[in-house]
Order: sequence, then structure tokens, then C-alpha cells
Amino acid sequence: MSGPTPAASRTPTLADVAAAAGVSLSTASLAFSGNKPVSEPTRARVLAAAAELGYSGPNPLARNLRQGRSGVVGIAVGRLSTAFRDPAALPMLDAVSEVLGTAGLGLLLMGDDEGHARLPLDAVIYDVCGREDGWTPYDDLVARDVPLVVVEGPSWPGTTFIDIEHRAGSAALSRHLHDLGHRRVALVTLEQSHPQREREAGVREVFPDARIVGECASDLAAAQALVSDYLSTSPDVTAIVCQSDVQAAGAVLAARRLGLSVPADLSVGGFDGVATPWLDLELTTVVQPIAAKGRTAAHAALARIAGERVDDVVLPVELRVGQSTGPA
Repeated sequence: MSGPTPAASRTPTLADVAAAAGVSLSTASLAFSGNKPVSEPTRARVLAAAAELGYSGPNPLARNLRQGRSGVVGIAVGRLSTAFRDPAALPMLDAVSEVLGTAGLGLLLMGDDEGHARLPLDAVIYDVCGREDGWTPYDDLVARDVPLVVVEGPSWPGTTFIDIEHRAGSAALSRHLHDLGHRRVALVTLEQSHPQREREAGVREVFPDARIVGECASDLAAAQALVSDYLSTSPDVTAIVCQSDVQAAGAVLAARRLGLSVPADLSVGGFDGVATPWLDLELTTVVQPIAAKGRTAAHAALARIAGERVDDVVLPVELRVGQSTGPA
């Protein structure tokens, strides 16, 4: 092996490797990329020269930029300060990052700051539980022809829509309560969104006159305060349906604080199927495939980046009867 050796103080380049291996710069590049056939002896000579010089390979960001790509997918998660408090969000993000990482792409978490969406992103996944306002980058992304995958609404034009069976799941939970003899049912909702509307519609298929306790985020303290205030003035309800398991956990804690037994005095149902280790009972809940939803969204983004047509996807949910519901 012969050729000039780069100075110790300088990071070796592909040109240094090509010179050390006695091949052209284009041949050295092909030996790394694998896009076109290079003889095995030549490839081995290039890789051996790279190892000796401490050259780790072409810069993936530079390569992607030459191809008109950044190698980064953005995911809009709303307020970054609260995005990781919802246990239903973490498995979703983990699944997205796993798929993108395997494909060699990075993941950029985007909050309410619309400036992130102006970065050279290969695609954007919108995952803020269906919030339909307050996110102005949509128009800019569409104008720049950036592939957009929307998780759980809204179903914007030009996007790929990944959803779950919100209405069917809530209806199944409501039928379970109805079969237990419940008729006076109240509902804790999420903030106005596609999931909120669909989950409420499922409850009203069975309980058209269900009362509204109020709305709040998937936040334990907020749900506990909301339900506590409601039960203090409306003690005649026999069941409360919540639109998230965190809300349901808050409802259980609020009922107990008021001296009510769950489920003997009050049944509580949730939605998501996440772990609630701060409770000493298993919630009756609608289990959604959170990790599968993340993987589906990530694969849809990869397909859109490749220029493929991607159909909308609706994933199934399943009722899991736990210890928080009983006869009225």
C-alpha cells in the first residue's frame, strides 16, 4: 500500500483513502456506497486503506444533501415540556425512532415552534393527538412538497392518515358498563380533537345522555381535580368513562379521596392500555396498539420519502376488562 499519508493533525478524507489504495476517487466512493459493482480485491484494498488511516466513511449528511435529502424526519409532538408526561406518547416515539434509526435516518422532535418545520426535513410526522389548530407549518410543508404523515387526525389534504378505532373502542367499553347495569354515566374528555370527538361518539352510541364532567389533558393532577369537583356536586353517577388511562387513574384517586370505593360505589373506564403503576388495581380500558401505531407512521414516512403511494391506515383496538368496573 502506497501513497501520501495525511498529516496527523488533519482528519483523513476519502481522497486520502483513494491515494493510499492507489485507486481513483470515484472508485473509492463506489467501494463505500455499493451503488455500482467494484471488484472484491479493489473494495478490500480501499477498506484496508481506510482502516489504516482511521477513515470511518463518507459523511452521511453530506451524501444525503447531495441526493436532495437531509436524512432527518421531524415529528411534531406539541408542547415539549409536557410531551413526555403522557405514558401513551413514549412507546409511540420509541417505535418511530427504532424504525427510522434502522433506515439510517435521524428524528427531530418538534414542539410548537414553527421554525423547526422550515428545516430541510425529508418528512414530518404530526402526532399531537389530533389537535387541529395552532400549527401553522402545515401550509409551508405542503408548499415545499414535504411528505406529511398525520397520526390520529386531522385528515389534512395531501397527508397520509394513521388512525385507530376510537369510536368502536369507546362503544365497546360503554356496552360493557351497560351490561353491568349502569345508566347514569359521566364522561371526562380530552381537549377538542379528532380522538376526543370519536371517543365521545362511541360513548353516546350506548349512553346518548352521558353527562360531561369536563375536559383536560392526559394529566393525572388535572383529571383528579376535575373529577373531584364534579363528584362533590353530582354524587348520583355510577360510572365515569375517561378518554385516557391517565385521566381514569385521576378519577379513581379522586373518588377514593371522597370516600368512594372503586368499583363498588363508582366504576371507572379508561382508554390507551398503558401501565398505571401508581394504582393498586388494573383499569378497565380500551387497549390501543401504541407501538404498532408508531411503526406504521414511521414506515409510511419512509414510503412517502421514496415517492411511493401510501394508503391511510386504521388500527384495531381491544377492550380489556380490569378491576375498576363492576355492577352498578
